[in-house]
Amino acid sequence: MVEHLDDKPRVSRSREPNRLHELDSLRALAAIGVIGWHYTGHFGASPIPYLMAPFYRYGMLLVDFFFVLSGFVLARAYWNDQRSVTLANNVRDRIARMYPLHVATLCAVAIMQWILVNHLASPPFVYVFNDNYHFALNLALLNRTGLESGFSFNGPSWSISTEFIVNVLFLAAIALPRKIARVALFGLFAVSLAAILKNGLISKAVVLGIDNDIFRTIFGFGCGVALCKMDSRWLSQIGLKRGFADGLAIAAVSGFLYYCAKGELNWLGNLAIVIMCFPALIIGAIYGRVVKWFLTLRPLVYLGTISYSIYLMHFPLQLAVHLASVVFNIQMPYGNAFFLAGFILATVGAASITYHLIEVPGKKVLRKRTPAPLAEPLASSSH
Repeated sequence: MVEHLDDKPRVSRSREPNRLHELDSLRALAAIGVIGWHYTGHFGASPIPYLMAPFYRYGMLLVDFFFVLSGFVLARAYWNDQRSVTLANNVRDRIARMYPLHVATLCAVAIMQWILVNHLASPPFVYVFNDNYHFALNLALLNRTGLESGFSFNGPSWSISTEFIVNVLFLAAIALPRKIARVALFGLFAVSLAAILKNGLISKAVVLGIDNDIFRTIFGFGCGVALCKMDSRWLSQIGLKRGFADGLAIAAVSGFLYYCAKGELNWLGNLAIVIMCFPALIIGAIYGRVVKWFLTLRPLVYLGTISYSIYLMHFPLQLAVHLASVVFNIQMPYGNAFFLAGFILATVGAASITYHLIEVPGKKVLRKRTPAPLAEPLASSSH
């Protein structure tokens, strides 16, 4: 397989020769890790702790991997002479990618929470700010900006909100002349770094009315953009040895898992994970041999294809399980390993359905025309 990413064609298993399927697969695995984080947090159970401990403890850091991956892929797809100047089309493509499933899951969660509270006289499940005001914020993808009172409705969609805002800022910046674009992006990154150094990567702080998670997203996204530029200008030219790249990816994963399983969350460790481990994993996945082979196995590639649905569907499914337990007055065996495995499989199954019935048709309707070959970015979300 050809190793240079931008100036030579890559052999692919699909009709998208420029798509890096190994990154799709990484996003899928990260989404499943986030399920583990929310499973223990929302259900209060931690089955298979010897396997899932890193995700139970600090799986929220995987959202930052989505941000880094998003920056890398969107810079690769959009920051070029053909696409960077088409701001309106680029923003439309991001709306088409993110919005249909976001709205569908928002409505599904709103209905189930309403039934839970108004018909079953039960407290809302996990997220309590489910009023009309927060519904409007979610509709406008402003549900994690500083305007909200807290997490609401499909809570994990907070990262969809911050990523969409950062995507628009990025697309607006690269539509400017190249030198001005670089200054604008560097300025955004510098401001986000200052906010994070003051408040930490993961914080409930609000700076000048802006939620810290906006700066968190800019920081991760900026790391991804920088990585893309470094790759296209240097790494793709010198060509990393595949054995070294495999070792880099394995070391990155090992460092992340050890930190999450054994370490104590701190601002310096979090920054090291985002700046070092996540970029190393992306580069190792692209240039490695064994790691690439594993990540381009068809089942993993398919999971990567539906990973946005996996991410947005796991909380609605958790809510549906809780709703069923209230309706039938039964205690679900959340601590059972088979129940966890079944929940993950059910989430994948539901995601496959929503991908084909909501994501793909919704994207086609909103785009209204066939996009350019690189108009289908790999990242979303992450989120």
